[in-house]
This record gives sequence, structure tokens and C-alpha cells, in this order.
Amino acid sequence: MIEKFRKTVPFDKFSKAGLNFKASENKTYYISYTEFLNYFKNTTEITKHNLIIGINFVYGWMPTIFDFCTNNFDDALTILNSAKQGNIPSVKELEILKSLLNNSLVGTSKLLHFINPNKFAIWDSKVYYYLTGNVAHHNRIGKCESYLAYLKFCNELTQRKEYDEVHERICHEVRYPMSRLRTAELIMFSTKDTKSNEEQ
Repeated sequence: MIEKFRKTVPFDKFSKAGLNFKASENKTYYISYTEFLNYFKNTTEITKHNLIIGINFVYGWMPTIFDFCTNNFDDALTILNSAKQGNIPSVKELEILKSLLNNSLVGTSKLLHFINPNKFAIWDSKVYYYLTGNVAHHNRIGKCESYLAYLKFCNELTQRKEYDEVHERICHEVRYPMSRLRTAELIMFSTKDTKSNEEQ
């Protein structure tokens, strides 16, 4: 999958989109974003209480109602606390999180991002379309292997020295500092002419 990302989104195309980035007129996401980050930043250890609150505020950014699909909180909390320390979950661990969190990899990625924005990027249908040119059906966007390839690709893009200018441009436009993975995702999410399904 990462080879497809590299072919569809060469750095020059990505960089140009970033330098032309304009903040959305809808400020709701920008206002809530920093508050969501601060919630987990000020949390030393993620407990069931934090998980329940966190996934429900994440679903304020989703078009669907949230539902816990399993009761596997213990394993999920172990994985989330490890992610907070900077460890990337395996496919199996992502499947555990996804199965608990409404069977949604999109919701899982958002929760992981707010827990550790320097290690995890948000994954959704618009990002998927930007990277592949394909509509993000549930069976496509729900593949944990694709999300891990996406993280690797985002790191490839954002660790380039040339990305410094792009990153600073987007932070200036939004008017607050963000992680490099967040600015990369905003480029992909905000690029026009994306044909994407709403996340189920």
C-alpha cells in the first residue's frame, strides 16, 4: 500500500498543496482540537474513565453515534498507554482497539492522535481518497495494515527538511502550533476535489 501512496502523492505535489493551504472557515474543529489534545496531555495514565470520555469527544468529530462493541477495556488500556509512551501498535493491537471502538479504524486513529499527536495521524475517507484516488469503502479504510502504511508514509513526508516551510505555513494559517503529522493530515484532508464516503 505504501508504494501506491508514494506513486499517487509525490512530495512536490504534496508540498505545493501544503503551501497553498487555507484554514477552513468552520472554526469548530480548530477550537476543539487544542482542548482535546490538552485533555490527554494532562493525563498521566489513561484509565477506563479517560477512554470513555476521550472516545465520546472524538465522536463529536464523526457523523455516527458511538457504541462500545466489546468489553475488552483491559487490553485496550494497555495498548493506549503504550501508545502514549510513543509505541506504535501492531496490526493485532489495532484490531483490538478497533473492535472495542465502534469497529471504526477512523475513530481509533483520532483517539490515538489525541493521545500522542507526534506519533499518530488521523485517518479518514478524505485522506484515503487523497492517497489512493479510490473511494474509501468500509472494507478499504478499515484495514489496519493500510493505516500503518499511512503512518510510515506521513513520516517519510514530514521528516524531509523541505517540509519545514510547509509545516510552518500551516501552523501560521491555523494560528497555533501542531505536530508535523497533524499538518500533513490537514493537507490531505483539505485538498479539494476529493470524492469520499462518510465514515460509517
